[in-house]
Parts: sequence; C-alpha cells; structure tokens
Amino acid sequence: MRRRARTLVFLIGAVALLGVAVLAELRHERALALDPLTTLDLAAVKRIEVDCMGCVARHYEKVDAHWRQRDPDAPADEAMVERLLAIAHAPVRVRHAAGDLEAAKVGLAPPFATLRLDDTELRFGGTDAIRGDRFVAVGDAIALVPDRFSAWLFKAAALPGKE
Repeated sequence: MRRRARTLVFLIGAVALLGVAVLAELRHERALALDPLTTLDLAAVKRIEVDCMGCVARHYEKVDAHWRQRDPDAPADEAMVERLLAIAHAPVRVRHAAGDLEAAKVGLAPPFATLRLDDTELRFGGTDAIRGDRFVAVGDAIALVPDRFSAWLFKAAALPGKE
C-alpha cells in the first residue's frame, strides 16, 4: 500500500472513531436527562430570585403570562428567564446526601449563588476538579450537574432602555 493510501485509511479510521465517541457521549447525555435536578413544573413557577456573591440580586415575577423584572420594574429578558428555569431540570450525574459531603469543601458554605424558584431553593457551590461539574444543593441532597448555566446566574439584569 502506498503512503498516500495508508494516510487516507488512517484518517478515515480516526474520523469513524471520533464519530463513535460522539454518539456514545450523546447517548450518555440522554440517559442523564432521565434524572433531573428537580421535578418542578416550570410552567407553574411564578417567582424567580437570583442572589450571587459579588453581583446585584435579581428578582423576576410572572404577571399575566409574561415575566417582569423587579428592581427596576421592566419587562424581563424571556430568553434569560427560560435559561434560569431550565437549571431546575439540569441532568444529575451524581446525587449525594447532604451529610456525605462537607459543604465548605464543595463551596456551599456559603454558596456562590442561590436560585429560588417559588419556594424551591438551589444553592450553587464550586466545581468538581475532574469533570468540571457544579455542586448544587437542593433540599437535603447535593448533586453534581454539568456546568452549562453559571454565566446565567452571574449575568447582570438588563436595565430598562439599555438592551
């Protein structure tokens, strides 16, 4: 076999192997979606509060099927609200009882951010050193979830007329 043909066979094999790896990861992510962080009915949520270290607290309220930002009172960025709500259904990789982990060691004492959806409170800690998953305390459990949402927790509220 000539050199060019060998290189082509090698590249085709590498692409096939990467394709299989991508399909396996997608299958794994779908399996994770079966265990969401909470079982909240997101359509029923009426209030959202976001508190985080080093940023201004944000409050949102659903009024007549539309989200409004409070302090200052203005229409809310619907995409931001939807992303904040989606955090409640983030896929859980691992779930621990609260007593199994030291809250201070995983960044939950005090938490970096807190998200309240009506009466449900999610407290966000540090990230896992190996996978980069975020520690999230909900009730009496601490879960590790893929960290795809931190930017939305720390994003500043939109000011009226400055969107």
